[in-house]
Amino acid sequence: SNINFKKIAKIILKKEKHILKKFPPSAKSSVDGYTGLGKKSITSRYEYINIFSWWPEAEIKKLKPIVLNFHSRFLKKLKIKGISDFDLKGWVNVMRKGERIKAHLHCVDHTAYLSGHICVQCEDTATYYINPVNQLNEPYTQKIPNKVGQIILFPTCVPHYTDTHLGDKERITIAFDFVPKTRL
Repeated sequence: SNINFKKIAKIILKKEKHILKKFPPSAKSSVDGYTGLGKKSITSRYEYINIFSWWPEAEIKKLKPIVLNFHSRFLKKLKIKGISDFDLKGWVNVMRKGERIKAHLHCVDHTAYLSGHICVQCEDTATYYINPVNQLNEPYTQKIPNKVGQIILFPTCVPHYTDTHLGDKERITIAFDFVPKTRL
């Protein structure tokens, strides 16, 4: 695509400091969405920021139409009618050397639909998706290596996690949820 992910990484890292000062960690019981990144992470501010609506940088503004188009192509490929009236809510995850995202999921209530993430900056990491069918007794995990520019969609209720980030540069992703405006 015509997205400059190096530029987006610089924007995110610059804004990270401001966001950490301006917003407190989530008041929800999970603080960081159960990711294990802690209350000092930008992930713990996920409820206050929406990268798709209030980040004015031109490079970041290019992402929303790409994600929406990817969603449409995904539904068309599966030959299913999807949700057309939804909000796209996106936040940022920044991991430093030695950090990892623990198994978590985004939602299981009536608004659970689709989630995803975009790899902005990564090296030698993967995201693991746990098949929700029989996940307790005989879990099946799908490993997907991370690549810059990669968009992954998955059901919002699917647990997922990362391996430990061992690179010297930050591992940066944009996570997002398609949130239906009407009850499913």
